Amino acid sequence: HPWISLLGSIMCIVIMFQLNYMFTIVTVTIIFVLYLVVVYRNPDVNWGSSTQEQIYKSALSSTLKLQNIGDHVKNYHPSILVLAGNPMNRPPLIDLANLITKNHSLMIVGDIIKERLSHRKRKQLNSECTKFLEIRKIRGFYQPIDGMSIEEGVHALIQTSGVGKLSPNIVLMGYKADWMTCPVKDLLTYYNVLHDSFDCRMSLAILRLPNGLDFSHLTTEIVAEPAGMPAAVGSNSNFQTISTVLTDGLRPPRKLMHVDSNLNLDSANGSNDNTLTIPQQAPMPNRRTLEAQRNSIVYSTRGGSCVPKEILDRLSVFQKKQSKGFIDVWWLYDDGGLTMLVPHIISLRSKWSQCKIRVFALTNRQMELEVEERNMANLLTKLRIDYSSLTMLQGVTNAPRQETVEMHQRLLQHFTESDGTQIPIGEHERVALQEKTSRQLRLREMLLEHSNGANLIVMSMPMPRLGTVSAPLYMSWLEMLTKDMPPFLLVRGNQTSVLTFYS
Repeated sequence: HPWISLLGSIMCIVIMFQLNYMFTIVTVTIIFVLYLVVVYRNPDVNWGSSTQEQIYKSALSSTLKLQNIGDHVKNYHPSILVLAGNPMNRPPLIDLANLITKNHSLMIVGDIIKERLSHRKRKQLNSECTKFLEIRKIRGFYQPIDGMSIEEGVHALIQTSGVGKLSPNIVLMGYKADWMTCPVKDLLTYYNVLHDSFDCRMSLAILRLPNGLDFSHLTTEIVAEPAGMPAAVGSNSNFQTISTVLTDGLRPPRKLMHVDSNLNLDSANGSNDNTLTIPQQAPMPNRRTLEAQRNSIVYSTRGGSCVPKEILDRLSVFQKKQSKGFIDVWWLYDDGGLTMLVPHIISLRSKWSQCKIRVFALTNRQMELEVEERNMANLLTKLRIDYSSLTMLQGVTNAPRQETVEMHQRLLQHFTESDGTQIPIGEHERVALQEKTSRQLRLREMLLEHSNGANLIVMSMPMPRLGTVSAPLYMSWLEMLTKDMPPFLLVRGNQTSVLTFYS
């Protein structure tokens, strides 16, 4: 027991003073000096201390205790499985998940690799990606799975990620912006992943950014720099590489452009030798010498040139401080409250605290508009959601404008039966789902009218009914909702109550 150990240590010191006063002072002084030297130098050594053993036992004990505790809405934690692949390729997706889960719930970054990896490569990849998450201050776990197709890998991750009650309940993925031009197999795989998530009773969220999420065209490297040095130096510097790329040559050598772990772009300064310096704003660890090492993330193009500042801004869209603005919530369906909970959590984070929540809901009853608005305001108050405005919108059943209809038709021009595609949209499907299609088109017009200037849009996701709506038609709905919009998050809960009022 720690308190008994402390008491025993104090008693030993007291007895030492009683036996020999001078020798005790010399001994304690030497021990104290040696302790300060070790702490000051902070060597990268695993001492195998009893503290590590205690942490392991505590974690194991707590996890086992959770097994016997029933679920309750008051103790709901949005734990996220992020389908980001290699986290270095899609930092904004990881950052958004971290905004939601940081310090409160579980986040697992799933990476599905089609080819089989050797144990050495798998261990190296795991070390590299874990270090990347640590430097970006992401509190989460990296989980690679190899030797499977994307669809099989996602299914395996959903079923096996986590342990006991410490398991994900939300799947977060990026929007497939190339669905119109990608191979048919890839489109069907993406669509089937959506269904697999719902079949496993998982909530689902899809993020789309105006310029995309994929930064795999950049090369990423983690380096260690002397703590007394600036965050970037010339490309001829001989920094020690802590975690290099895989040895199979997938990432070629390049000139380096250094970005610190905070990606604080407001203070960026250009260097005069094809590098860009972004001073490190994170506080230095306590008791570090000038020779101590600090890690930084290095980005460059495939050709080795500088990365433009606008790309760096896109890399850190969810890490940088947001100016005054709005998080617009389009609460269209009752999914248990997740569509309201996610933006509420984001608005509580310090970097998004200046953004106010605006709530948009739909009503078709003209005569009861005031009653509907009052009921919705009453509901939000009971849910303890701090919002700045509430707007009840009418006319979602009205016919969309002709230019909106033509825009949607252009999206599907290569998915007709006459075009010979493998997944055509038949006339029967078009007619049967005409009302739902018109609804999505009208929602786009409303989004352009009310939310085009928001910092973030969170909207209830339309449900993809398997066997009812085909993959191209469903993706065209999402395209119409999110195209040319601010950062857009589509959310669909699994009907599990996540807000206290629902219980």
